Parts: sequence; structure tokens; C-alpha cells
Amino acid sequence: AIFPYFLVPGMIKWTALLWIILWISQNARGQGLCPNSVRQQVDFNIIYQNLTYYQAEKPIQNIAINTEDKQIYIGSQNIIEGIDSHLQKIWEVKTGPIGSPDCQTCKLADVEIDPSDPVDTDNEVLLIDPTAYLFPYLYVCGSTQHGICYIIDYSQPLEKPQCLYKQWQNTQFICPDCVASPLGTRMIIVEQGATSYFFVANTVNDKVTEKYPRRSISVLRPLSTEDGFELVMSGFTVLPNLRQSYKIDYIYSFATEDFVYFLSLQREDASKSNSPFRTHLGRLPVGIHEVWMYREVVLECRYVPKRRRRETASNLAKQLGLDVGEKVLYGVFAPVSETGRIGKESMLCVFSLKQANQAIEEGVESLNVNLLKPYC
Repeated sequence: AIFPYFLVPGMIKWTALLWIILWISQNARGQGLCPNSVRQQVDFNIIYQNLTYYQAEKPIQNIAINTEDKQIYIGSQNIIEGIDSHLQKIWEVKTGPIGSPDCQTCKLADVEIDPSDPVDTDNEVLLIDPTAYLFPYLYVCGSTQHGICYIIDYSQPLEKPQCLYKQWQNTQFICPDCVASPLGTRMIIVEQGATSYFFVANTVNDKVTEKYPRRSISVLRPLSTEDGFELVMSGFTVLPNLRQSYKIDYIYSFATEDFVYFLSLQREDASKSNSPFRTHLGRLPVGIHEVWMYREVVLECRYVPKRRRRETASNLAKQLGLDVGEKVLYGVFAPVSETGRIGKESMLCVFSLKQANQAIEEGVESLNVNLLKPYC
């Protein structure tokens, strides 16, 4: 395994392998084998109750849930929609196509547009401000206009969206307000002292990074004037000679009290286009926005059948070697071929965040590869 190739001065060169084995569930009172059951045929004559639903015109790309107001916000290509608790549309904001008279965000910023760029706006980011009691804001970032973002005040959704783009501070070479990548973006907002910090992870290539550049990993803070961002952490990006060949797909992000995590899929060897894929868990401290604090471990999900001793009582946390109340990460894994094709089989694995953080710290101390023992 290799550490991702980033432009980071002094980056530690180590990986830690974290893995857990899911054991076959057994009958504690039986013979250690699951009983055989007769397979039931599907009854196509059963009449199911009609469920309330909302039909979007195009595939849904992101969903945000407003539990306080009991509303759902849906991001699809060229549109953001607000849905009430009865799954009825209550408002909409058109975000594309670029150049369409129906687009409500396209003309809010004086942004240079490349004529060769797609005109349809995919929704890359759809997040509610965690300080909703102060700012009932929905942040929307799209694939067009160099990934700039907008604020929709969902308490007054019919008002014009606010553009987070300050023209004078952005150029083709430096663009703090260029946030989202058309190749994929994962963002999470963390509140610190009534300030919202945006932790952003982007899939990038040459085009995304060279003109109105976006970064692989960065931390932003909205300006108090609500017309742009400050780069709290300027971030880091895949090395220029690898941006076309070494793709890092960010697939999920989440936060705890102390850290923000990014889950990504990338090849084991950046120099080999047919090397196996691996899942990486990246970590940044919530309160220290420094590039050198970024760390990663490799998550590996394996299945090894093993007979288990009979027990009179069974507890999942105990079986997995976890403390009660310990935070864990559930992940569903599937095999991926050398060409990137996803297999049909899948498996659920459980990872201890405490063990992951411990592996990171041990790796920093030793600068060697660490292997965590599987849970038994």
C-alpha cells in the first residue's frame, strides 16, 4: 500500500492497515451451524399499501434533511427542490442550464465561462448550515461556473439566492471561491464558536486544477459579508504528473468531536494503471487547520470463515472487541476489478474509530507500517 501522492512538504510516508473480520453468526445453543430453512417463493399476488412518494424529473444527486422544519431538500441536475413532510413540493430554484433564461443562479456572479464546458449543472454539494438557529441557510455548489456556491435561505426560499463569489479576489490562477469539482466533491460543515468551517475533498484532474483551480483537500470559512470564502487551509492537491492517471474518488465524509474524516477509493500504486484499488480513510483535526496534520489509514475488509466456541450469551460489541458506546464506522465493501468495474458481491465490515486513530498515532511515532489485529 502507498500513501496518496500529494503536494505536501514534509508529509510522512507510511500507511497503516486497519481491518476487521466479520465472523459467521452461529446459534449459541446449537451445534455452531445455522439451521437450514426452506426457501420461500415470491408471491406476486400480494397487494401492498400505496406509499406516498415524490417523483423527481431527473436522478437525485444529493439530499439534505431539515428535521427542525420537517422539510427535505433535493438536489438534481439544474434544480434544487424543497419538499414538505407530505412529500409535496413547496419551492424550487433552477441552477441551470447555463445560458437558460430559467436559471436563477447563472447570472448572480460575473464568472468567465469556457464555451467548451457542459451547460448542465450537476449538484455537487447540498448542505444545511449547522448554525441553522442563526442562519437558516442551504449551501448549494454545482459542477458549472468553476464550482462556485450559493446560499438559499430556506426560511425565505422565494428570495434571490446569495452568491458566494467575490470577483476581485478570484483569478484563473487563484480562486478561493472555486469550491466544487465536476468530477465529484465531498464536503462537511463543522461549527466552531458560531463559525462554520467547510472541509472539502475534490476529485481533480489537470483541467480542474490549472484554471480557476480547485484543490484535493481544503478548509474554507464563509466571509461575514456572505459573498465569498476565506481559505483557512490552502490545502493540497495531487502532484501535476499524476493528476490524469492517479484518480482519487472521494465517496463519503463525516465528523466526530475531534476530527473530520474523508473516505476515498484510489489505486495501490500510482505508477501502475492496473494496480488494485484500496479504500483510504483520511483525517483532519477539527480545531487545527494545518496541512501537515492530515493523516490516512487503509481500510481493508476481509472475510475469513472460522468456527466459534459456543457461548451462553452473545453480545455484538463484545464479540468484536469493542467497548460499550465506542464509535464505529460501518462500511459496505465490494470487489473492484483492475478496470474499475464493481463486482456483484458485497460485505459489511465494522471499523473502530479508536483503533483507526491509534494506528495513525503509532504510525506517526514509528514511521512504519502498522497492522491492527482483527477482532476475534
